[in-house]
Amino acid sequence: MIRQILIATDGSTFSNQALIYAARLFGGQPEITFHLLNCTPPGHGSLPEPADSQNTLFPSSTEGVSKSIAANSCLRQAKERLCRLGIAAERITASVVSAGRIAQAIQNEAERLLVDCILVARRGIGFVGEMLLGSVSADLFKKCHLIPLWIIDGETVANNVLISVDGTCQSLMAVDHAAHILSARDDIQIFLFYSRPLFQRKAEFKKEQTHPRWGKQWCETYLKGENAILDGPRQLLLEADIPSDRITLLPMTTHIDGSSSIISRARQHHCGTIVMGRVSRAMMRQQLWGQTADRTIKNTQNMALWVVG
Repeated sequence: MIRQILIATDGSTFSNQALIYAARLFGGQPEITFHLLNCTPPGHGSLPEPADSQNTLFPSSTEGVSKSIAANSCLRQAKERLCRLGIAAERITASVVSAGRIAQAIQNEAERLLVDCILVARRGIGFVGEMLLGSVSADLFKKCHLIPLWIIDGETVANNVLISVDGTCQSLMAVDHAAHILSARDDIQIFLFYSRPLFQRKAEFKKEQTHPRWGKQWCETYLKGENAILDGPRQLLLEADIPSDRITLLPMTTHIDGSSSIISRARQHHCGTIVMGRVSRAMMRQQLWGQTADRTIKNTQNMALWVVG
């Protein structure tokens, strides 16, 4: 099954790190394809770079031509970089879009192409910087709930993956996404981790949420029992042909700050990627201190975070 990753690129060091991450993790997986996207100011994004700038029917200003050329040059360089990293050219497509609001343009293009996920680089400016300057990754995180969002910060050096589960439908969806993307991989170690908030009861899956997606019979078989929070996710990975010896169930812990617990365990097991679900927008408004995924993304360094939901 072909899976497509949309990578937003602007030629910066940060977006180049996203290209390196994608190539290292999926270089040997021909069924994974990449779509490179560059956004330009309104009015210039849809124009292709003319073969002869002196003989073109497109009316445009000198500034507009320069921006169109720069956008196409950025995509060409990104494609060349992926090819140097071992990705065959036929696995790469690209587009330029005009965007007054970059995050919205990325989301619209992802939905148009029906990609499996969006990969963007975080510029590492932190929470205060995001409040003052804005951030494409932050805007996507707030608004993009239908398509899984991968946010990379810095340079990742490990292929191991930690999946945070918590007994919610959203975390099971995150496992489902990871199983889809990493199907049949026997070269990556996957760690399933459950950390329960201190003074809270152990979470349980809600059948009214899980039955419509995975079916009553599957849920009654694998989402029941003392260790269902880990056994159910493990079954999803096994059904994706991921070898059992590549799946590790970590001991349950309790925490005061879930994000710190997740990041600490990921570093302990040399994971370059964290996968997690997040609560619905309606539930987000009810949480005084924010959600774990939100805090995790602000504290993650030299890792990628896959957020689903």
